[in-house]
Amino acid sequence: MNLDVLIVHPPAIYDFRKIPHFPGPTSQISIHTAAQYIQVPQGTLSVAEYLDRNGYKVRVDNLGERMLYDEKFDIEQYIRSINAEVYAIEWHWYVHGQGAIEVAKLCKTIHPEALVVMGGLTATIFHEEIIRNFLFIDLIIRGEAEKPLYEFLKKYENKRKIDDGVPNLTFRNNDKIAITPLMKPSENLDEFEFTRLDLLDPKTSIYTPGTSSHFSMSICRGCIYNCVTCGGSAYTYRKYFGREKPAFRSPEKLIEDLQKLIEQDVRCVALLQDPRMAGKNYWEKLFTLLGKEDLDIERLTMDMFQPADEEYMQYIFRTRLPVTLNISPDTGSYEVRMLHGREYTNEQLIETVKLCHRYHIPITVFFMIGLSKEDFKTIEDTWRLWEKLSSLDREAISKGIFRHLEHFIPVAGPIMGHMIYLDPGSLGFDYPEKYGYKLLCRTIEDHLRILIMPCWHQRFNYETELLNKEALINLIYKSIEFAIQCRENYGLLNRYEIFLQRLQLNVDKLVKTEIDKIISIRSEKEKNLRLKYLKYAFDFTLQYFKPIADPYGYGKLLAQVMERTLKECKIRKSTT
Repeated sequence: MNLDVLIVHPPAIYDFRKIPHFPGPTSQISIHTAAQYIQVPQGTLSVAEYLDRNGYKVRVDNLGERMLYDEKFDIEQYIRSINAEVYAIEWHWYVHGQGAIEVAKLCKTIHPEALVVMGGLTATIFHEEIIRNFLFIDLIIRGEAEKPLYEFLKKYENKRKIDDGVPNLTFRNNDKIAITPLMKPSENLDEFEFTRLDLLDPKTSIYTPGTSSHFSMSICRGCIYNCVTCGGSAYTYRKYFGREKPAFRSPEKLIEDLQKLIEQDVRCVALLQDPRMAGKNYWEKLFTLLGKEDLDIERLTMDMFQPADEEYMQYIFRTRLPVTLNISPDTGSYEVRMLHGREYTNEQLIETVKLCHRYHIPITVFFMIGLSKEDFKTIEDTWRLWEKLSSLDREAISKGIFRHLEHFIPVAGPIMGHMIYLDPGSLGFDYPEKYGYKLLCRTIEDHLRILIMPCWHQRFNYETELLNKEALINLIYKSIEFAIQCRENYGLLNRYEIFLQRLQLNVDKLVKTEIDKIISIRSEKEKNLRLKYLKYAFDFTLQYFKPIADPYGYGKLLAQVMERTLKECKIRKSTT
């Protein structure tokens, strides 16, 4: 295949099929899919579409997805089969660091005459360090990439060299690092297109077998809030992207986007970001237009960054669409929440949930364990709020208030996340002492080192002033235990679902214990063998619920965990 530009979405870990990887509680849905973050950011499609409309032959390749769903896929042979002038490696999410760097190295090794370019939010934050330390990467496109990459390609075609007259570039110029000024960010997102799925291969992450097709799309770039741990805050966009305020996509274009996605058989869409950031006129128009359209959609998910009033719920209700709302208070402690930039009370949150239920709108509440100023005392505030929200969900289910939906959306209480990483570029990362954090990693080398560690508990890039890494891990375990018990007490999951969650937790605890033993072994060969057998036993147990023999007895230990969990949940083995 001959291309002008191949844009690559890498896996989080380049050789995850060979390196034993234990995501632990950081992987909530699918162990491998979530751990490798195979969903392509919408900005990557926008870059591809902008180049395509301007005459360049371009593809977006979800390399991580190819590796995940095809065990025999040969990445080196595949890269060798594609001839491109430019190999553009996307490094948007921090967790893709090791995969992005290794794929960039591979592209330069196989195609030394081609340019290797890197872009994305994280690449922008670490741009100087990347260019200084990784000589196989020729160029960083900082900030928003559509126009700068296009301008670069036009000039490169003529001069066959990197032109310092193009904005948003970081590159090596002889022995120095050259950094060109940032182009003014786009003020209106209507000039871009985000739904060109024909430019993406493969598409299994969108059209996942056995589930509804799904796609995520932001209504804006930028934010008006400064949540301390967020690498997409107003502070981050201003400092690293030169964006002073958010740019929004018009309600009319969002309706067009939804129609185009439906035409491509996408039935579940997440509209990311809170439309209220653009003002009342904006969200009134958006919901009015949504109500006028006959959209064949299964679910429309939307964010709320603050509690909402009744008028807002009424507008959503009038759309007659299966809308689901998400809100993230992160903690039940008012003091901790205020410190992290979410300035509302538990009472306001609860009232919002009640309003959602009154208008038959499902709402998911997300919490994040591991924030600064959080300890084993303040976490009890989170648990109390969690229990209150679970009781409200139980009440809503018992009243059948969501049965009007054509496709029933299960409500299973709040969702708990675990903050293993402090986002680079966030306020907390850039000013850790001010916000109660202690960085364990600051450079790319430090982060690449922890990202390839086999187990989730080895990958923390921070501690807090109150809790060291081991205490944070214990806090996460205790919170998971509470969440499972709460779901069981309020009947939000059936017995088998509770069993699966308890089994995952108990297995994760055993794996952590065994890995702590393994890393103390001096022999690298012995260490790698033990990790390999532990991984094999781990996967086999969770997939088949059967013991497996191995030289180190890991299969037996995991089988004992499964037997104990079955007894805890009072489930007969034959039912699994």
